[in-house]
Amino acid sequence: MSTHLENDLENVKLKMFEMADMAIDAIRMSVESLKKSDVATAEQVIQNDTYLDKMEIMIDDACIKLLVTRQPAAGDLRLVLAVLKINTDLERIGDLATNIAKETIRCDGRTPLKPLVDIPRMGGICIEMLKDALQAISTRDVARAQRVIETDTEIDYLNMQIYRELFSYMAENPHTITQAMGLIMVSKALERIGDHATNIAERAIYYIQGEDVRHQL
Repeated sequence: MSTHLENDLENVKLKMFEMADMAIDAIRMSVESLKKSDVATAEQVIQNDTYLDKMEIMIDDACIKLLVTRQPAAGDLRLVLAVLKINTDLERIGDLATNIAKETIRCDGRTPLKPLVDIPRMGGICIEMLKDALQAISTRDVARAQRVIETDTEIDYLNMQIYRELFSYMAENPHTITQAMGLIMVSKALERIGDHATNIAERAIYYIQGEDVRHQL
C-alpha cells in the first residue's frame, strides 16, 4: 500500500508540475504577444488554455481518487490538499494569460500606446515567483516560499505605477483612453497572477510544515 501511495503521490505531483510549465508558458507568450503585437502567438495562448482546463479536471480527479483509495495521512494528506488548491490557481493563471492575449488581438497589430517596459517586467517577476513556489514544493524549502510571498509587494507596486502613468495619459489625451484601459487591464491581470503565485507559495508552506500562513505574512 505504501509503494502504491508513493507512486500515486509522485504522479499527481508530476501532473501539477506539467500544468505549471504550461501556465508559465502562457504568461510568457501572452506578454510577448502584446509587446510585439503578435496576434498569432496570442491566438496560440488562447488555444492552449483548453489544455490547462482539461488538466485541471484530470488532476482534480486523480487527487480525489487518491484520497478515497489510499487514504493518505499527515504530510501526504497535506500534499494532496495543497495540489487540489494549486490546481485551481494554475487554471486561473491560464485564464488571466488568455485575457492578456485577447488584448493583443483586440489591438489588432497596432503599436502599443507606449513602449512596454513595466508590463514585461511584471510578467518576468510573476514567472520567477511561480518557478520558486513550485521549487519550494519540490525541495521542501520554506524560506524560498516565504520569499515568493514577500515578492508580491513588488508586483503590487508596479501595478500602481502603471495605473498612475496611464491615468496621466488619459487625462492629457482622451483619444488614448481605450488603449490605456486595455493596458491597465493587462497590468491588473499580472497583479492577479502574482496573487495566485503567492497562494501557491502559501500552499507550499502548509504542505511542508502544516502551518496556514494565509493573511499572516
